[in-house]
Amino acid sequence: MKPVLLQVVSKSLKLILDNHPLQLPKSFQSEVETFWSRFNYENRFTNGEVFHIDEMKETDQEFVFDLKSSNYAHYLYSVKTKNMGDHACRVIYGAGLVETSDSYFVFGEMNDQTAYPGRLQCVGGGLSRTDLHGNQFQLQDSVLREMTEELGIHLDCVSSCSVRFLKTGGDYDFLAVLFHVQLNLTNSQLEDEYNKLSEVFLAIGEKSEFVRLVSIKNEPSSINDFIDNNHRDTVDYLIPLLNRMK
Repeated sequence: MKPVLLQVVSKSLKLILDNHPLQLPKSFQSEVETFWSRFNYENRFTNGEVFHIDEMKETDQEFVFDLKSSNYAHYLYSVKTKNMGDHACRVIYGAGLVETSDSYFVFGEMNDQTAYPGRLQCVGGGLSRTDLHGNQFQLQDSVLREMTEELGIHLDCVSSCSVRFLKTGGDYDFLAVLFHVQLNLTNSQLEDEYNKLSEVFLAIGEKSEFVRLVSIKNEPSSINDFIDNNHRDTVDYLIPLLNRMK
């Protein structure tokens, strides 16, 4: 595994979608399909669209990522088999560390029906075509959309959403653009909204993506105590991000 590096984002980011889908070699595609049929034998997952980094360029003014459409089977095959070779799926996504008005950092624990059961991570996730403006993805839109879906809070509860770091390296060498999302809700009010969302999912026989929320006071001693005593699985960027936000 490559070390996780957080680079301060001081230039613009452009995520441009190519109109031509990614074409995998036939032999590799066959491996992906075989894996998918075995992994998803209960049909728990949908083989939806995923956007693969085809090329990355950096200039003095901007980062430019050229993306091509692939699918979740390709993504999950790359993750679960740890196949990081030439044809592996490599993605870029947005994630937001939420902070309440009374200075609590909030993230969640993934439910047992997701691809990463029990993992702690910030709000966020994969890109969607709903995040496209023309042929460019808007990462802030993606993060705020995921926040609404995962926490049950609306955009009028957001006082600011600012991009902070670009994460490279880590478990699968995926790229993550990390945001700081500040709310005009207290931690208690956020918990109330999340509980309402959980009740909605429960009423239709489903689970919210986060099975529970984790709150840490934004002060060095509380953050250090969490880092020193947490033994749960965490997404690769979380501990480095908390360290940088102290």
